[in-house]
Amino acid sequence: MLNLNQKRSLGITLGIMEDELKRLKGVLQGGEEKSLFSHVEDDLTPEKKNLILEKIDLLTEHMVSLKSLFDLRHSQKEFVMSAMVKATALYLSVELDDVHSHQLKGYGEVHPGLKDFLDPKLDEMSALLRQMESIA
Repeated sequence: MLNLNQKRSLGITLGIMEDELKRLKGVLQGGEEKSLFSHVEDDLTPEKKNLILEKIDLLTEHMVSLKSLFDLRHSQKEFVMSAMVKATALYLSVELDDVHSHQLKGYGEVHPGLKDFLDPKLDEMSALLRQMESIA
C-alpha cells in the first residue's frame, strides 16, 4: 500500500512520536523535574496525569498497529553506541563553538573581558567532548 519512501516517512514520524511520548511519559511519572537549565513545574492533578498517560498508551497501541499493518521496520532507528557518542560529541562541540565570545556579538555588545573568562571554559568543555569522541 505504501512505497518505500512513504514507509520511511511514516516510520520516521512514528519514531519521533514514540521518542517524544516516552519522554513525556517519563516526565508525567516523575513529577516535578529540575536540571541545570530547565525546570518542569508539576501543575497537573494525579487524575489528569492518569488520563494523559492513558492517551499515551492508546497512541502507542495505534503506533504498534500501524507498524504491523504497514510492515514498518526499525532499521531507520538502529544505532551503534559508539556512533551515537561520536555524533553527540560533534554536535555539542559545534553548539559550543556558536557561543564563544566572538560569536555572541550578534546578540549585542560583548564585554571586553568575556573572551578571557568564557572562551577557556568552552574550550575545556570542547576538549572533553573530543576526548569522549576519541574514546568511542
